[in-house]
Amino acid sequence: MNQIIKIKLVFLALIAFTSLQAQEQKSEPNIIFIFADDWGYGDLSCHGSSFVKTPNLDKMASQGMDFANFTVNSPVCSPSRVAVMTGQFPARQCIHQHFQGVGAHIKRGMPDWLDVDGMSLPLELQKAGYVTGHFGKWHLGSDTGMPTEDQYGYDEYATFNGSGTIEIPKAGSVGVDYAEKFINKHKDQPFFVNLWLHEAHLNHYPQERFMKQFSYLDEQERV
Repeated sequence: MNQIIKIKLVFLALIAFTSLQAQEQKSEPNIIFIFADDWGYGDLSCHGSSFVKTPNLDKMASQGMDFANFTVNSPVCSPSRVAVMTGQFPARQCIHQHFQGVGAHIKRGMPDWLDVDGMSLPLELQKAGYVTGHFGKWHLGSDTGMPTEDQYGYDEYATFNGSGTIEIPKAGSVGVDYAEKFINKHKDQPFFVNLWLHEAHLNHYPQERFMKQFSYLDEQERV
């Protein structure tokens, strides 16, 4: 083989190797999944709300993916979360009502928590190189001895209605603060963050600062 052909082959090999490196170093999209109790599709201003203003969420929707054609697998809290976590119908896990207590679970034919050995979205994302976090409501189990959130694939978490190992208050937007810290901490690597809000579910505990902010609305719309 003459020298010119050898040089060409080395050059082509270098191009192929550089191309492969570029593909391997290609950054994966960050995923911020916000799941809110009792928060309707039309409660975002970008989805047509006439009085709720959500400029930051509108910006996220415009720069990310905004789905308008979708199916909700359950109108009830826990089974809907099971569908999100597993990508399966919640009936496959025998979870068809919210987690409550052992007696209620026996009557309903339900387990006491979501199976840790089943399909788990955050576990799969961990395998793909993502750092994962879950903040806010959990409600995927109920009983002493339930699995901790990290067993489902979360590197960091702080929850209520969860295992109680890293617990945050039910009222207020503390979960948002945790999520913001997580995003800033991991902004230079692919991350997945579950932010499961509860504030819309607790509209009987409105914060005074928001009542003042929306004082121009009638009482029902303010709450």
